[in-house]
Amino acid sequence: MYCMHAKVIRKPTISLRLPPRLLDDVDDLVVRSGMRSRTDFIEKAVEAYVEEMKDSKVIVLKPWTDKRARAAVMNFLRGRSSARLSEIIEGLGMDPDLAFRTVEALAGEERIE
Repeated sequence: MYCMHAKVIRKPTISLRLPPRLLDDVDDLVVRSGMRSRTDFIEKAVEAYVEEMKDSKVIVLKPWTDKRARAAVMNFLRGRSSARLSEIIEGLGMDPDLAFRTVEALAGEERIE
């Protein structure tokens, strides 16, 4: 006679605070999706978000004045035949709107192509 004892690995429990309106939305989606519980729904939502974020790049935005942004973009482009706006944003840690405005202004002044 053989006896087997299965080890059950329990998931850690965490506390989570959500605004009442968001919790109402979660409860509604749990019912509509046929999931068993809030926990199942939140676990799947977190898994999906983690998978999405795994391949993302985190860019730390630095504070820029317009003048410093112009000088930084010009310096960044020096020695390069071309660069994408996304490379400027990532390379300098610059807010996308500021980078776009800066590049647009420099191009308008014919300082860059």
